[in-house]
Amino acid sequence: MKMNRQTRTFARQVQVDLLGLSDADLFQTVHFWVKGGLSDDVAEETLFALGYTPAESDARAHVLSALSESELAGGMQWLAPAPQQLRERLTDMSVQFFVQHVLPLAFQSLHLRHPEWDEGATFNAHLANHLRYLGMKR
Repeated sequence: MKMNRQTRTFARQVQVDLLGLSDADLFQTVHFWVKGGLSDDVAEETLFALGYTPAESDARAHVLSALSESELAGGMQWLAPAPQQLRERLTDMSVQFFVQHVLPLAFQSLHLRHPEWDEGATFNAHLANHLRYLGMKR
């Protein structure tokens, strides 16, 4: 997938501003995006890239809380990664991989709430500003 310079620049800025959040806010934000993408079926590859793991039915009864599970279409349940593990995954992620896996989740989750953010690089610029604001607010 080829990206133009503007797309790469704003995608990188979103990644930087997302990683600028505290571990708890970073986790809450990404988990919200994952849950927001449920109607469109989040790809397993994306969930694995973010550190989500399929839940074992035996283990699920012992370790899941409302915040650490995500039910996806088809009844498959996924365990969210620990906040620090999520941060490590996002830190190590290339901009291209981030554009392929993370930004679509954010777009699916936020576009209906913020249609004025438009699409593509414009959406990414607004998202970066929003994340930066969240980080400064706390």
